[in-house]
Amino acid sequence: MILITGCTSLIGKKLTERLLAEGNKIRCLDFEKPKSFTKNVDFIQGDVLDSITVKKACKDVDTIFHLMDVSNTKYFSRRQMKKINIKGTENLITIAQKSGVKNFYFKSSYEVYGRSKAIPVRQDDPKKPVTSYGKDKLKAENICWREIKKNKIAITIFRPAHIVGPETEDPITLITLFMAMGMSDANRLYIAGNGDTKFQYLHPEDAVDAIASAYKRGGTSGKVYNLGADNVMTQMEEIIKIKEEAKLDCEIKHIAPEFSAFLSIVLKPFKTQYLTKEHVMMLTSSVLLDCQLAKKDLMWEPKKDNISIMLETIDWYKKEKL
Repeated sequence: MILITGCTSLIGKKLTERLLAEGNKIRCLDFEKPKSFTKNVDFIQGDVLDSITVKKACKDVDTIFHLMDVSNTKYFSRRQMKKINIKGTENLITIAQKSGVKNFYFKSSYEVYGRSKAIPVRQDDPKKPVTSYGKDKLKAENICWREIKKNKIAITIFRPAHIVGPETEDPITLITLFMAMGMSDANRLYIAGNGDTKFQYLHPEDAVDAIASAYKRGGTSGKVYNLGADNVMTQMEEIIKIKEEAKLDCEIKHIAPEFSAFLSIVLKPFKTQYLTKEHVMMLTSSVLLDCQLAKKDLMWEPKKDNISIMLETIDWYKKEKL
């Protein structure tokens, strides 16, 4: 039996479908069960903080894919977000060990690196997260490393780039698309500075390819894998190309990086999902992960680059949201 936490997330849905298609017995744990979710799984509603629920979820389980997390405070308080991301991970690993679970795959984030000066960023480069989510993920990783040293459960860590694709619920992506396509004559895309930064995306199907490969191959315990798209252009180059290919009728507006950071501070009390610290980081920082270890160990290659990822997402947005 395989347990997938956070199964209704963008990656979670794809991973559940993949493992089911390969004949695995799947149990899912998530906050709520969508009406359209597959019926071919044992679904448990709850979260990783409730020990009774987690014990039930871990019964007869051999492998866990821990995808459940809270990336922003849209639906949860910062306190609850922190508890789920850190304490929840610790609770799940502790109970998993006692339940005899052998393999544990943990989804971390590129945000653990913060505004790294290294381009591309390697797994062993310094971790100095600047976002709340990145700080939570680094603390959760430290819990994983503590348990790895005990050698009682095999743990593999993945650090995916910003995950974007059809059906995304990421507020930054949705608001950006809304600004570009849904505001009539005021359509615009904002870019900080001259747009010479590079920011890497990852398609959910490419993320699942890597995670599923690690599961099939085995022998990845104690390793960390960066995951991200190839052929990343500068943000200005990407916006121009996406505008042309998607036929977007929107204006490109340049804002000073300092002003975007200032607006982030001003807007913080209003709890907007635009120009958050995470969004400012995307606008003003280069994030490019070195994914060579995943390519070498897992025989993995991302199939979609930033351009194809955004074009696919825009096509979905036009059909479903406009």
